[in-house]
Amino acid sequence: MVNMANIICKTAGIAGMSAVVYDSYAHAKHHAHVAEEELSADVYQKAFDAKRTTETQSHLTGEMQKKIMDIRMKNPVISVFGKTKGFIEGFLLGLGDNIVPVICSSLALATKGFTQKLGAWGLAGYALVKVIHEGFGVGKSTAVKD
Repeated sequence: MVNMANIICKTAGIAGMSAVVYDSYAHAKHHAHVAEEELSADVYQKAFDAKRTTETQSHLTGEMQKKIMDIRMKNPVISVFGKTKGFIEGFLLGLGDNIVPVICSSLALATKGFTQKLGAWGLAGYALVKVIHEGFGVGKSTAVKD
């Protein structure tokens, strides 16, 4: 019987950790896209401002400024850096939002005996509260705030 309880607790821990990692990954993907767009917009604005403030009457200088602006705006490092930074931030934010199931899943996976069972029961209780609160809307405020 003890072995069966161990298997059930480990299965609950794996399921909980899988759900947390999946949620964090989805959050990270979205955050990476947003961070890339924000960083690109900031770089493009700075490149455009630099071009506007250094315009001259010289045709040669004007063409050089256009080429430099094109090079700055088509730089692939900006996109990669923005995506990477946003993905890491989003993943860590996702883990932070799900700290209770992370702790309960870790207890269910990494410990034995009473603390393992405590982690599995805590994870089951948290899941039940989430389903009741988020799924059925029990305890949510329906009042419109101005």
